[in-house]
Amino acid sequence: MSESIPSKMRVLELDNYHEDFAKADQCLHIAEKPTPQPGPGQVLIRMEVSPCNPSDMVFMQGLYGVKKPLPTVPGWEGAGTVVASGGGIMANWLKGKRVACGGQTQFDGTWAEYYVADTRGCVPLRKGISFEQGASLIINPLTAWALVETAKKYGHRGIVQTAAASQLGRMVLRLAKDSRIPLINIVRRKEQEDILKALGAESVINSESEDFEDQLREECHRIKATIGFDAISGEMTGKVFNAMPERSTMIVYGVLAYAPAGGIDGGELIFGQKRIQGFWLTDWVRKAGLFRIFKASGQIQKRIANGSFVTKVRQKLKLEDVPKGLMAYQKEMTAGKMLILPKLS
Repeated sequence: MSESIPSKMRVLELDNYHEDFAKADQCLHIAEKPTPQPGPGQVLIRMEVSPCNPSDMVFMQGLYGVKKPLPTVPGWEGAGTVVASGGGIMANWLKGKRVACGGQTQFDGTWAEYYVADTRGCVPLRKGISFEQGASLIINPLTAWALVETAKKYGHRGIVQTAAASQLGRMVLRLAKDSRIPLINIVRRKEQEDILKALGAESVINSESEDFEDQLREECHRIKATIGFDAISGEMTGKVFNAMPERSTMIVYGVLAYAPAGGIDGGELIFGQKRIQGFWLTDWVRKAGLFRIFKASGQIQKRIANGSFVTKVRQKLKLEDVPKGLMAYQKEMTAGKMLILPKLS
């Protein structure tokens, strides 16, 4: 028997973008909107859980690569049950299935009771994978997977990463250990050092140390860390880039510092023959193709099931409590993900 789908749904809507995140946060409010209808090749998902990611916050500031017409519903990913098909073989097959979902279209996002997704943006959840873990299946795990696969593809013998205590950073640590690739983990607090060492990290450097740059250069050359993953940008990009050996590549995939990448030594670019490039998961997914994505997501779900790729959860919120929760999350992301449960009352 088909599920009864309401004509209207509750959402968390953004009225305006603002570079000051505190002000952008004040532009969020609860709204009631018509429940969207899926078109051909699309499905309607009853959302169970949606996480907040740094990319969601950057979007709210109007600084992300996608800027939607306002007002709009934020949220790049989540998990729920497919309750309607807009037509097509894949869409019809997904009906009734539990899925992780996401996408960066001009339509409303996942911070809502219902969400329309393209079928290529849906990954069926395996038995035993909860909605809470499935909600964060796409952005962090696939980014970590893609970054480490890039290191392996181009034969890099060592890796250095910033924001290493983040959920994504811990996934990179797990994948690097599985592939036996030496990894330097950069953090900024003592408790973050302890977290990573408990997870088996062999090289952890605190960026607040007086001799940070000397330590970093020594370690980068010792393990031949010729590829770097930077989630911070700002001056940190230059510090890590300059410390790496000749012919190294720095990949910037985040802008947690909300500042332009700086401090890059031109001599390192020219005479060290180094390079710096960006990584955007949306572009990677587009190029990877459906088969590759399904294969990667299958491996990721195996790791979630065995506990090696678990996303730590700090807080579960109903829609009304999200603005307050976001401010707390921005101040301390290491403590775990903030999850939005649209049906929670």
